[in-house]
Amino acid sequence: MIKHKLKFFLQNVRKNKILTDLILETQKNIFNIILIQEPAQSLLRRIPSNTNPEGDPLYGTPNHSDWTLFTQDYNNIENYPRVATYINKQLSRMRFSLRKDLINHCDINIIDFHNGQDVQFIINIYSDSNQTVIQTLHNNIRNISNMIIMTGDFNIRNSDWDPNVHHHLIHTKDLMFIANCLDLELATPINPGPTRFVDNQQDSNSVLDLVFMNPNNSGFNKHILKPEIRLPSDHVPLFIEVSIKEENIDFTFQAIKKNSDKEKAFINDIIKGVKGIDTSNLKNQEDIQRCVAAFSSVVKDAWSAYSTTKRITKHSKEWWNKQCSVCINKYHELGDIDSWKAFKAAVRNAKRIFFDQKIQEIASSNKRPWDLMNWVKKKNLPAIEAIYHEGQPCNNLEALCVMNRQIPLSQYLYFFSFSFLLIM
Repeated sequence: MIKHKLKFFLQNVRKNKILTDLILETQKNIFNIILIQEPAQSLLRRIPSNTNPEGDPLYGTPNHSDWTLFTQDYNNIENYPRVATYINKQLSRMRFSLRKDLINHCDINIIDFHNGQDVQFIINIYSDSNQTVIQTLHNNIRNISNMIIMTGDFNIRNSDWDPNVHHHLIHTKDLMFIANCLDLELATPINPGPTRFVDNQQDSNSVLDLVFMNPNNSGFNKHILKPEIRLPSDHVPLFIEVSIKEENIDFTFQAIKKNSDKEKAFINDIIKGVKGIDTSNLKNQEDIQRCVAAFSSVVKDAWSAYSTTKRITKHSKEWWNKQCSVCINKYHELGDIDSWKAFKAAVRNAKRIFFDQKIQEIASSNKRPWDLMNWVKKKNLPAIEAIYHEGQPCNNLEALCVMNRQIPLSQYLYFFSFSFLLIM
């Protein structure tokens, strides 16, 4: 399939995990890139700790099997990244990567990708009231070229893009300088309007989510605001299209349906082929290579004979079910808190059913527990584990001495002799 433009979905989700899951699931066959500001901070699990008996909490950004997540590293919940970028895995051949070597900031994602012979860049930004992001970009942006889009939640109110404001902030000059260095200009949506809605009547709605693009791009001044689908967030989603050089993206793969007649025939052909390989006279490396090549040929011929071409579509297996669709449509219709709670309950139930089936399949059928690693990022666990005495970690010399005074001498002698045997 020839791709000549990238479709972006942008929204500040206000740390709402259910909304993030909804976006990732429902937009996976529509958009190529999802740009999130203020992503959810979910407790994934607890990891071994040398100070906390219950383990240290491990937080992470929601993930999805159809998307590749890019976000900055963090050490604790205080410096949790406030931007997350999801790339549809259908675009994997374009080799997207997070460029922390250019700017390493928890609220800036600089993503590069290969488009033909060129390497192009995308910037996803969340700027708080202190505007430290603007200053960071101002000091480092000269190192970047071939930028196709800079967008996000800038938190800057200015009369140039917000009719409800009648002044210019000092940060506007810095922002325009950054855009000029990148050969970008502020784009105007097809349906101008506020991008953030306030929760009280004292304040006015505002325009905080901005899009900067090259004016020569065919998508310039053509992005759309979608206030009707903002759901519980106070920020409006933006639909953006950016033209690129034509790129051939393959949306198909070869497969054999599980437990089908073709799978049985595939296995039978391999068994027959293996039986026909002569392994009676294996004397040297050349004989082994000959047998391996023959086996490879058997598997390749059987796969070519019985596999069929599949296309990745919205009908691929997923946790989303009809009840989720009914509840989200009801929320779109009513827009009240009760219908949103009903939708959250439907999502939890659908995920529980889907992933319980997956866990049961992994535990009893293929017995490949490492398949579960696709659901969370792999984390390196500590190489050591704390010594505990009466429920408290012995993390200093005094605590270790107290514990040692309560261990009988006979246990020391046994441990010493056992350790000596291990060393020998």
